[in-house]
Order: sequence, then C-alpha cells, then structure tokens
Amino acid sequence: MHLTNDRNTQPSALVTSEDRDTCPQSPDSVSQDDPQTEPLLNGYNHDECSIAMDPSLLQSPHHDRKRPSRSWRETIHDRSLQALSFCLTIPVLTVFTTIALFDTAKRRHNLRHEADAWTEERLQQEHRNPGEQITQDDTYYAQRWGYQCHTHQAITKDGHILKMYRFGAKNKPMGQGPPVLLCHGLFQASGAFVLNEESSMAFVLVDQGYDVWTGNNRAVAGFHHLQYEADQVEYWDWGLKELGLYDIPAMLDHIRTTSGHSRVALIGHSQGNAQVFIALSQQPELADKMSCFIALAPAVVAGHLTHRFPLRWLIQLDEKPFRILFGRKAFIGIMTVAQKLLPANLMQVLAYSMFSYLFEWWDHHWIQRRKIKYFQFTPRPVSTRLLLDWMLGWGQKGVCRFIKNRSTDVDAQEQKLYAQKTIPLVVVYGTDDYLVDGAAFVRSFEGYDYHAVTIDDLPLPRYSFSFPTLKLAHVERIPGYEHMDCIWGFDNTETTYPLILNTLQEKARWT
Repeated sequence: MHLTNDRNTQPSALVTSEDRDTCPQSPDSVSQDDPQTEPLLNGYNHDECSIAMDPSLLQSPHHDRKRPSRSWRETIHDRSLQALSFCLTIPVLTVFTTIALFDTAKRRHNLRHEADAWTEERLQQEHRNPGEQITQDDTYYAQRWGYQCHTHQAITKDGHILKMYRFGAKNKPMGQGPPVLLCHGLFQASGAFVLNEESSMAFVLVDQGYDVWTGNNRAVAGFHHLQYEADQVEYWDWGLKELGLYDIPAMLDHIRTTSGHSRVALIGHSQGNAQVFIALSQQPELADKMSCFIALAPAVVAGHLTHRFPLRWLIQLDEKPFRILFGRKAFIGIMTVAQKLLPANLMQVLAYSMFSYLFEWWDHHWIQRRKIKYFQFTPRPVSTRLLLDWMLGWGQKGVCRFIKNRSTDVDAQEQKLYAQKTIPLVVVYGTDDYLVDGAAFVRSFEGYDYHAVTIDDLPLPRYSFSFPTLKLAHVERIPGYEHMDCIWGFDNTETTYPLILNTLQEKARWT
C-alpha cells in the first residue's frame, strides 16, 4: 500500500474552543497567555489563536465548583505522608535504575551483532537527519512536517479538563474527513503518535483524508480541573475506571460536537485500549458513537512479566503499604521532574533502561535516533491509585479490572439487544510482547478460530469478557513485535498502518 505525504512545512495555529474550528487569521487574534502552549523553541512560530470562552461554558453539570476546605491537621497529615513517600521512593527508584542500567548494558553487549542484520532501508532511516529540535510540544512536530494542529479542551463529568489535539493537512479546512481518535498508553501522552517524522501514525492518517484527533488522559498534559489543584489529594483520587467511564466519553463527545460526525473511529495502544474496553463493558451504548475500534497491543490480559521481579514484588504489596510507599498523589512524581531538569540525552538513557527492564520491551524495531524524542513524552504523570488498580487487577488476577464477565454480569436479553448494534473490533499484537497476552485476550471472543489464532497447544479460553457491542473482525499477530512496536516500529508503514487504513475504509460503520 502506497502512503503519500507532503513534507513541506507551514506554521500552525493552536485553537482552544468547544465549538467548531473557526479562527480569525489576524494579529488581534494572537495570544500566548496559556502556560500550556508557551513557545518552547527559539525562532519557532508558535502563535495561538484563542477563542474566548465564558467560564460557565467549562462548567460540568455534574460537578460542584466549590473548593473543599481542609483543616490544618488534615493538611499536615497529607504533607507528612507525601514527604514519607518521597523519602521511601528515592532509594527504591535509585536501586531499580541502577539494576536497569546494568541489565541494559549487559543486553547491549550480547546483541552487538544485531545491527549487522539491518536492512539498507533501515540504515538509511537511521543515518538520516530529520532536522527536528527536541521538545515536548506536539504542535512543533506537526508544523515541522507541514500539518495544521489545533488544541482543544474536553471536560469530564468529574471536572477534569483534558487537552486534545486536532490535526489537518496544510492549506485545507479542518475536519474534511471522518474523525479518528488516537488514545495513548500508561505513562505516555498524545505525543507518542507524532514522533516518527512523516511516518507518524497521526500524519499518515491525515494524508489519507481523515480528521485526526489525539487525546490526553487527565493529568498527562496539564493539571487542570474545575475544582481541585494538583497539590490536593482529591485531584489525584482517580484510577482506571474513571479513565474509561469519564475520559473516553468526554473525548468522543467533544469530537462529535466539533466535527459534526455522529461516529468516531478509535485507535488505542496498551492502556488506551483498556480504557475503551472498560467503557464499552460498563456502558455498551457508547458503541453508538464509534465507527470501529482498533486495539494495538491491548493491555487486558497480563503477560508473563507479572511473575518476575520487580513487578512480582510490586504486585504482592497490599494497598496500605503501596500507598505509604508511593503516596496518594502522583505516582513517583520525581520522574516527571527529572524529565524537565535533566538533559534530553541523559533522560533517554535513564528512562529507556528503566522501562525496558520493568516491562521487557526493547528498541530492536525502533530507529535509534528517535529514542530521545520518545522519552520526552514518557513518562507522564499518573495517579498512584491508577497503578494500584493495575496491580490489583492485571497483576494479581491476570486481567484488567472493571471489565464485566459475560457469563455472570450481563443479562442475556440485554446482550441480544446490543448485538444488533455491534461495531467491528480489530486486534493487533506482537508475538514477542511479554507485557500483555494478546493471544489469551483474543481467545476470549466467540469466533476467534476464524481469525488464524487457533493453536493446538494453547489452553482453552480462560476469560469470558462482556463486550456486547463489539464483533471481532480481524486479528493480526506481527512476528517479532514487542509492546511499543505497533506505534514506534521503523516498518509500521508495512505492518500496522495498512491494516489500520483497510479497517477504516472497509470495515468501519460511519453511519
């Protein structure tokens, strides 16, 4: 499949509005008051076109704007626990980082011969200079490769303000094609989809005529809330269930309102899939707002990593010691502080070593020079409660929490009703993904044997998930792919992208 791209550059505008993209192109419309969109690069034309909004328009009808009052005793108690957590996590993080660096160096030594097998095409990509600067700003990468990028805000029912990006082709009106939403994984942000130069997933979809949106979960792209501040415990009182029941619907509703389309195609990676599966299990009617669901490396069933150190140690912690160790606010918040303060090259080495050691995903299928960009968007802030949800469900029980069981939790009549409103589900996973078990997840669906995943030596399905509005349409197993390769692989244009485009063109229900 031939994928086209216009590589010329053009300055982009950042639009913050709940309405359609209408932005007067005049000097009077330019503003840079939003701290989330301040220029990050000298010489970068980063004008913001801002449409004024009445604060009442941002008010969620389900949320009380009154700031909660706390006694001095409660404040001292919270700050003492946070200080204790900080003192405990520093040595733990230091030990893990040291082990991870040694493990990465050892693995590099054992795999020195791998570069000899690289294809000429990959070597050309590796040595190419893309002419990019290193930044944490999605809009810079869009402008660098010749795309428009507007910022939007979606408001959740529990008051969180989510930052979204909308991408379009240069010199063309926004929103000319069907809308597609890209959802990032754990510890990541929307920037994960714009870091592979002109081969980035967001840009390839724009080139094929789609109205492309990327979303950020709460806290990932700014600590904005209608009531709470980031220094309050209440701000961080959310987990995996809230991401599914509040963040995903808020993004879908904002896209539908802004674009005028009734259905949105959704493409998720890792936790981005888990959120959608939770939403569709708890609220099957949400499928009426979706045209299809493409799940890349779905984090629903745990892989074998839950049985090895250090994840096994974390999983065995009870809730109380887990909260004492990691606090009640951001999970190891010093990681994102280090990301701001450390040189990008050093952050790349430390973060890559840590995540590859913890989650056993490596960079064999990546263009190495891109890693410095990847780890400017990884890690991003998440709550301790979110990690606790992963440990209690995915870790201890081997399956994502808050997904209903088909045999016990769903009424047969309800299942029959929703079966008439199904949307296609496409699952893509790598054979070398040890963080999640894509094969076990796929085998939980009726009809999995029609999708080339019937393997005699695999056990019978252990799970019976309830997704009454999903119909498994295709399963793709990519040999040698690990957890991050579905979005960061050097050969995505030959593996994941053709499948995604075929699904959007041939299987999606746009009406």
